[in-house]
Amino acid sequence: MRRQSKRRPARHRLPQQIDLFAESAPTIGGMPAWSGLPKEVQGALTALMTRLILDHADKRRLGSTEGGHDL
Repeated sequence: MRRQSKRRPARHRLPQQIDLFAESAPTIGGMPAWSGLPKEVQGALTALMTRLILDHADKRRLGSTEGGHDL
């Protein structure tokens, strides 16, 4: 009879969160650092990200009261 070995879960390395606003933040594909962006662009991006986060949080809240799992 063949002995079954216990399977151990693979160790996954947790992704590191990059501080996008740090002076030494890495750039990706030629993307400028946050501090290198014009103030108007910083403001527009901040507003868009805030809207995205709030919309997502609102959808999660509505989904939890309806019993849905559409995340």
